[in-house]
Formats: sequence, structure tokens, C-alpha cells
Amino acid sequence: MTQENLRIKNPSVTLYAFHLRSEMTLEVVADAPHLWEKLRHIGEFFAMPDFQYFTDKMICYQNGQYDPDGEQGQPTYFLELIQPAGLLSFSSGLEDNLKLGASIYPLRLHDTYAVDLTFFLQNQVVDVNQLSRFNPQGCLMPNHIQASLGQTLLLSVEPIGNEIADQDLADECVNALLQETHQPSPPLSREGRLFGSPIFEYELIPKLYAPHPNELTHILVWLGKHEEVSELVEKANLWLINLLNCRHKILFAYHQACQSNNSARQIYNALEAKTQELKQLPEAPAERLKFLELLLNQTSHDTFEYARHLRNLSDHRTTIKTNTSNYAKWLEHLRDLSLKTDDLTFLEDFHEQICRHHHQQLGIDQDYLKPAHQLFSQMTATILGMVHIGEQKQQISRDQKFQFLITFIGAAVGAGAISATVIQNPPDLIHLVSQLFESAQLPIIELPQWLSLFPGLSNDILKVIFHLMVGGVASLVFTPLISFISRLFTRNK
Repeated sequence: MTQENLRIKNPSVTLYAFHLRSEMTLEVVADAPHLWEKLRHIGEFFAMPDFQYFTDKMICYQNGQYDPDGEQGQPTYFLELIQPAGLLSFSSGLEDNLKLGASIYPLRLHDTYAVDLTFFLQNQVVDVNQLSRFNPQGCLMPNHIQASLGQTLLLSVEPIGNEIADQDLADECVNALLQETHQPSPPLSREGRLFGSPIFEYELIPKLYAPHPNELTHILVWLGKHEEVSELVEKANLWLINLLNCRHKILFAYHQACQSNNSARQIYNALEAKTQELKQLPEAPAERLKFLELLLNQTSHDTFEYARHLRNLSDHRTTIKTNTSNYAKWLEHLRDLSLKTDDLTFLEDFHEQICRHHHQQLGIDQDYLKPAHQLFSQMTATILGMVHIGEQKQQISRDQKFQFLITFIGAAVGAGAISATVIQNPPDLIHLVSQLFESAQLPIIELPQWLSLFPGLSNDILKVIFHLMVGGVASLVFTPLISFISRLFTRNK
């Protein structure tokens, strides 16, 4: 039986989308209104021009602009953002005398914005392929909505006289819904029963490890006459919204945790390579110190980032643990409403398998990364100590050289002063220098002729030069001895 021959009644599709509104470090994230702005344009695909103005009725919008202050002073664990009505309804006419209805129910669940956006054909019988009208050009798909925490589509239809297995009908419904998306239909992952009717879960997961939640296609197809259990459905919808919110938060936290884990492992490899560089330090003190200072800057930054990723990993694991507990709570509420013939294993499996796996895997990642943090912190401290010692040695060397210079100058001046006192009439220095140059067969310096230009100063200058030379020679002899005695005295002291 083809899609053209399959008939269904009262079809509806509900978009449950979840977007982060605030986080620990930010009261309101930068793209908090992203979900509402995306949904405003949905009406363009359904010929509902009034739909784009639904935000004017929301308490977090003022004069057409997002204003989260309107939410202050109200409980946020389950806050209806359209007050007092709670939801808004719209409609438009389609071809074939079909009338499409729509309703939007925006909420805030603690730190998350959530929406129940439903399109339906009430009391109408259509071919299965008409389900594409609920998703024109794939406008309800994750790549279009881009809710930060992800989304779920719930497709509800009532089979009428079709000689086809329930799963086959569900498959055809999914294919029809995705007819204009140009993407493969997600495979069936689980099935069960809810309020006496079969329900099928489909998931399309990219071939990536822990993909972003808004890249996941998650569809539930529920077959049956739901008007007979409308009161249960209405009550269960509140539990289902909260349960799906926890589900997508868990997947989002795991995605973020895997990113932190990957980043930490990259830093781990980089720091591990740095430990090998410590074994190959330059021999020259100046180059050694320069190399250590560069290494210290790199390891300090990397060690800090490593610690930050470890902290994030712990926070994400806590988020998963908390939402796993909340998921179990909402699932228990659904069990309390369910019928004896129901089978909720399709929801229980996520709690028992996915949640447990994610929590355990992050524990393994933490156990692997934590010991290295202490090692890298110690390595940074070691490099810091080596840099400090190198700088101290350089400072001591500079101090010694400066002390030697001061001692030399002092000794030279002192010796020169003594020489000036003892030797009143120094020998003829010009004559002595000329004789030395003659004996060495060197060109004679024209110093006497030059000094003759300053007859009043030549003799005084020569005396100063002579006494300084005497002091310099004496300081060369006594300065090292004085420096040695000074250092010896300092050490003994």
C-alpha cells in the first residue's frame, strides 16, 4: 500500500523545543531570545501572518523587544510566558478545503525556555502524504529551529481502515513528514504503548561522537484515537514537556563534557611534551633562563586551562546526574497516569541506558585526567622555582660585578690619592713614553707638541694621569683580594 492509499484522521505535529535561557555565569545568555525569534517566522510557511506577533503577548517582550525583566518576581520552575491565557491559537485555510489550526505554548523551566508548538487538522481525513504540509521546506527541523538544547517532534495520527502494520504506518508517516527536507528518514530506535496506543521512537544521529543536540532528529509517532483519553493526554503533556527537557539537557551536557574532555586531552599531550623539554635545557645560563621563562608562560596558561576543563567536566557530570534524577521523577508521573496495558520502556531505556552510560563515561574521563593535573601543577611549580633560582644567580652575578667595579674605582682613587701625597714630583711621563715608543720602534706620539698648546695645564694633567695609573695598578692587585675577603666574611656571617 502506497502513501497515496493510506488514510489518516486528526493528524497533528507538536514541536517541543528547548533553548538555554541562563547559566551559572550569566543571568541571561546572549542568544536567550533566539528560539522566539526563530518561531516568529514559522507563520510565513503556513500562511499565518498573525503568528509572527505572538511575542507581543509574552511577558518577556516589551514594545516588540526582548525584555527578560518581565519574568522577575515569578516562580521559574514552570512559568507560562503568555499570561493569563497560557497559549495562543491561530488558523489558516489550505487547499482542498482543509483548515490548518495551530497553537503555541511558551514556557520557562528554571534556566530553560521551552515551547509546545502544535499544528493540526481537526476532524479531517487526509492522505498520509499530506503530512508534508506540517513541515513545509523542513521548517520544523533542528537545522532550522536551532534550539540550543535540542528538540523533539511528536506526530499524532489516527489510522482508519488501513490494512497495514502499525510500524509500517509509522514509517510512512515519518517519510511523509520529512518529504521536503531532503534528508534521510531516521531509523526506528524503540517502541512502546502510551494510553493504550502504540508509539514509535525514531532518531537520526550524525556519525559523530556526542553530536550537538540541535543536530539530532528525534521523532515520536503516536497512533490511536486520542480523543478518548484527552484528559489524560492534557495532563500528561506537562509531564512530557518536563521529561523531554531533562532528556535534552542530559544530551547537551554530555556534548559539552565531551568537548571539555577532548580539549583537556589535547592540553594533556602538549604538557606531556613540555615535561620532555625540561630534560633538554640549554647549558648557557642566559639562554637557559630565557627558555625556562618561555616554558613557564606556556605551562602556566595550559595548566590553568586544563584545570578549567576539569572543572567543567565535573559541572557537566553534575548536570547529568541532576537531570537524570528529574527525568526519573517525571517518568514516574507518567507511569502513574498510564494504563495497565501501556509499555513505557521506550522512555525507561533512555534513563537506564543512556543516562547511566553518560554519567559513568564522564567518571572514567575524570579519573583519567585528574592525576595529571597534580603532575602538571607540580611541573609549573618546578619551572617557577628554576626561573627564580636562575634570576637570583643572575642578580648575584650582576651584584658581584658592580661590587668589583666600585671596589676597583675606590681602590684606584684611594691609591691615586696616596700616590699624590707621597710622590710630589712624578717623573717626566712624556719623555718616558717617547723612550718606550722609540725602543719598540713605534711611531712617536705627538703628545708633547699637543700638550704644548696648553702650557698651563699640561703638567697638572700629566700628574693626574700618573697618579691614576699608579692607583689603577694598585687596585688591580688589591681589588680581587678585597672582594674575596668580603665574600668570605659574608658567607661566614
